[in-house]
Amino acid sequence: MTSLKRRVFIFIGTTAELIKLAPLIQELNKRKVKFIVIASRQNDIRFDEFLPLIGTLDIIYAVTPKSADPSIIQFAWWGIRTFFSLLIGLKSLFKGLNKSNSYFIVHGDTVSSLMGSLVAKIYGLTLVHIESGLRSFHFFEPFPEELCRYFISLMADIHFCPNQWCVSNLKDVRGQKVNTKQNTLIEAFWTAIQTDSNNPIVEDIQRKSKPYYVLVVHRQEHIFFAIKKMQKILSYIFSLIHKNITCVFLMHDQSSRFITALDLIIPSETKEKMIKIGRLPYGDFMKLLQGSEFVITDGGSNQEELYYMGKPCLLLRKYTERIEGLNENVLLSENNRSKITRFINSYYTYNRPSIKNYIKPSGIIVDYLFNHEIS
Repeated sequence: MTSLKRRVFIFIGTTAELIKLAPLIQELNKRKVKFIVIASRQNDIRFDEFLPLIGTLDIIYAVTPKSADPSIIQFAWWGIRTFFSLLIGLKSLFKGLNKSNSYFIVHGDTVSSLMGSLVAKIYGLTLVHIESGLRSFHFFEPFPEELCRYFISLMADIHFCPNQWCVSNLKDVRGQKVNTKQNTLIEAFWTAIQTDSNNPIVEDIQRKSKPYYVLVVHRQEHIFFAIKKMQKILSYIFSLIHKNITCVFLMHDQSSRFITALDLIIPSETKEKMIKIGRLPYGDFMKLLQGSEFVITDGGSNQEELYYMGKPCLLLRKYTERIEGLNENVLLSENNRSKITRFINSYYTYNRPSIKNYIKPSGIIVDYLFNHEIS
């Protein structure tokens, strides 16, 4: 391998990033490549949950402020403070490093990934962007993720893209583009699905509440900036769904205000049977989705996971940055009542075979990083 002497840093800001980076971490450990994980504090990252998969890690917890309450002004201020904390706090770690002897790996579209990318460029490190090239082509949906992806792409030296469509989206930016054929998420997904789970919450739902569907609404543009619009959409959805199908509503930490607003419009017969649960460990959440009749979500990663399952999915967005499953098992609602009606009345027609055959994206990434000279 031509690049084994490079120092490798993996920058992680959220548990969602860890899920998708876990296969890469596992592959690096398998090949005995030394690396350091730098964890920002955008949210509490659940490393313990993934220890059986990733093993013991050399983790540096960056001295950054805790993530702010989710108002746009507070979050922007948190981002600025985080950037300067990283810039100062990591200076000694990067001493003597440059593009020829370093890899600084970021993932996806979080604000902390953007902050980490800026720091890597200032210190002259080789910036590697995994899950690169996804685009909705609308800066305010998903927000701020679309902006983050755009600016990270402008800075990255190496782009690992999950498909050819993503590669083509980067034709006007510099850097080396590599098609990994799939997202690393598919590796994490199949590991989770094939692992036994005895979560009492999931077991209870699947034993007592079938049939059920899962509802996930957590995007900032929906639960903060457009609460009334999302209320109307969900009210319409509730009016369509058969009363014998139970709603399992996944509540995110930041969605308490939205939940309060939602309670005002939920029909009594729906409210009586609705099951509200907090966030689950990743494997348990996948088992919950797998046992459902269908899923209604505004989550982009959920779109991919449900594509792997072949599970019917109504995507509560006007735009999506992913192509997986679109017009197959996934229907993009575009907030259009006729589309929503079509899905609810015939969701079973959106069932598809699961995606089981895949090339290991993590292997493609590690092969490329350590078998290519990086200019």
